[in-house]
Amino acid sequence: MKIITDISFCIALVSIAVFMLSIITPLKLFVIVLYLTMFGIPLSILSLFSREKMIKRLVALAGNLLPVSLVVYALVMDFMDEFTRGAP
Repeated sequence: MKIITDISFCIALVSIAVFMLSIITPLKLFVIVLYLTMFGIPLSILSLFSREKMIKRLVALAGNLLPVSLVVYALVMDFMDEFTRGAP
């Protein structure tokens, strides 16, 4: 479980760093991070059952959920904007 936690934590650190860099870089980098986090989220959930430090496990989970939650938030806001807008 320690190895899974370490891999999950490294993926989370990479996704947080690339997420910060994606403000000034093209969208391709953000897509790569989304694919990485799709691999990192199940690892983060598995690492919650390990005996590592709790803060390390929670940072790994939050770091891996950050890009996906941003995409979901954008989709929900677009959906709400589309259907709550007044008719012309």
